[in-house]
Amino acid sequence: MTAPDAQPVGRSGESNSDGRGESLDAPSLTRSDERLLAYLDDVGTDYPAFVASNTGLYADHVESRLEALAAAGLVERVTGETVYCLTDAGRAALRDDCPRWSD
Repeated sequence: MTAPDAQPVGRSGESNSDGRGESLDAPSLTRSDERLLAYLDDVGTDYPAFVASNTGLYADHVESRLEALAAAGLVERVTGETVYCLTDAGRAALRDDCPRWSD
């Protein structure tokens, strides 16, 4: 089952809408994406199972979101194994997107 916030991450350069009709060039992050990027920013690298355990998200959801974030260039696999780290683009997206998610 897919989480309600699991829409695809838009790639930089694509036109996204922020719900008010304004166009955004930066990727549109879900709350789960923000949590994953922030976690990887804190720890450096980790396996999806540990990311899930340490963020409180379901493992299947984490794996699918990490794949989407990797496709968008925001995270990358570090080795041939499935170990992910944040890219510079991911750090920038997290920094730019956090104010939108702040409660």
